[in-house]
Amino acid sequence: MNKNIRTEYFRIFILIFIILSCMLTFALIQPFGDGPDEINRFKVVEYIYQHGTLPNGADPEVLIDGYGASYAFQPILTYMIDGYLLHALRAFNPSLEMRVFISRLVNILFGCLTAFYVKKISNLLFSDRRTAWAFTLAVVFLPQNVFIHTYVNTDSMGLLSIAMILHALLKGMHNDFHKNTCIQLAIGIILCALSYYNCYGIILCAVLFFSACFIRPKNSDTSYSSGISYDYKSMMQKGVFISVIVLVGISWWFIRNAILYNGDFLALNARNLCAAKTGLESYNPFTRDTYQRLGISVGEMVFGTDYFTLVWKSFIAMFGPMLIPTHHYIYMAFRDLFFIAVIGLLLPLKTSALRSLSRNRKLLVYFTMLLALLIPIGLALYYSYTFDFQPQGRYYLPMVIPFMFFLSIGLEKIIKASDVLYHILYAFLTLCLLYATFVSMLGYYR
Repeated sequence: MNKNIRTEYFRIFILIFIILSCMLTFALIQPFGDGPDEINRFKVVEYIYQHGTLPNGADPEVLIDGYGASYAFQPILTYMIDGYLLHALRAFNPSLEMRVFISRLVNILFGCLTAFYVKKISNLLFSDRRTAWAFTLAVVFLPQNVFIHTYVNTDSMGLLSIAMILHALLKGMHNDFHKNTCIQLAIGIILCALSYYNCYGIILCAVLFFSACFIRPKNSDTSYSSGISYDYKSMMQKGVFISVIVLVGISWWFIRNAILYNGDFLALNARNLCAAKTGLESYNPFTRDTYQRLGISVGEMVFGTDYFTLVWKSFIAMFGPMLIPTHHYIYMAFRDLFFIAVIGLLLPLKTSALRSLSRNRKLLVYFTMLLALLIPIGLALYYSYTFDFQPQGRYYLPMVIPFMFFLSIGLEKIIKASDVLYHILYAFLTLCLLYATFVSMLGYYR
């Protein structure tokens, strides 16, 4: 093993060590329920632990007090893993604190796997190792992205699925979707479909990207061609292979929903009906005030309220029940860093991003990344505007990989000539995470 490979493995070890230390700190010191709606999420885990079966979304044991519905209407694969793992440990009679911590450990595992796939993605996106590491740290060390893996939720698995899908797509572009890559893509889609609806945009991106990869130039020796062909046979063979695995993996959940909720396979209407029947009138999804019903525009909601400020801060670092910020200067530094990156992105300079790909393949990656960035933004805005005002950065985290991809390109154009600036960037991203964890978080609960 040469020196460069040893150095790379050492850096990966340090990366995992830092995020694991931070995630364990969050998981250990945060009281049960301080994570966003953790108590109500854990009701589903506890039901599976106690009964060894899955709950109906309207079961009184899992209903959210006041709100009326429950998290059991939504995909619950994470809660199933937590619940059945705890059910297997019933003979040891674990305490509530231990059951919560074990459930949090499952998400910590997802966080480590997400970091692993982000690092692999970085090597496929950037030929310059310095930029690849800048991208990796920008995603993995974002304090809010670490925090999301430390309490009971399904967001953590959703973010892992996005990383798996993007890695499989980029890898498939290089190996023509080898069988193992197709299996990874299928597993990523299964995890996504059974995690969180606001991550579903990546599935659409995957379908479009996969289909476009079978467009071939008639003259494969050039990036530009007077004609193209479509390898329909290969696309169908591999597409059907992926689809069969996905259907086997997810169909049971949606069939179960259709049986339980009178054909409502997504259980969205069933959840609303349950909330209207069992919750307080102020939470009735059919009558409560929303910005849409009040006739207030989306722009007024975003910029005329605290929506933008709260989303921005909680995308960077806002812990516990949205009450624990980090230092004001960290928000300012990230703001300035993003501003510089956008300027760099607009500069007509060369970048190491996707250097080995043809022009058309580059455009495909850029389009997919842009779509994967915009869909979560649209879904979060739509949800807050039409259903429930929720200015929380965690709803925007599904866009973090494509967002940091574009910003890394911009930063590379600005600082590519200086190793010193790269190391300053690495140090900044690392120190922000460590400060947010060991000063902001520990300071609050001390």
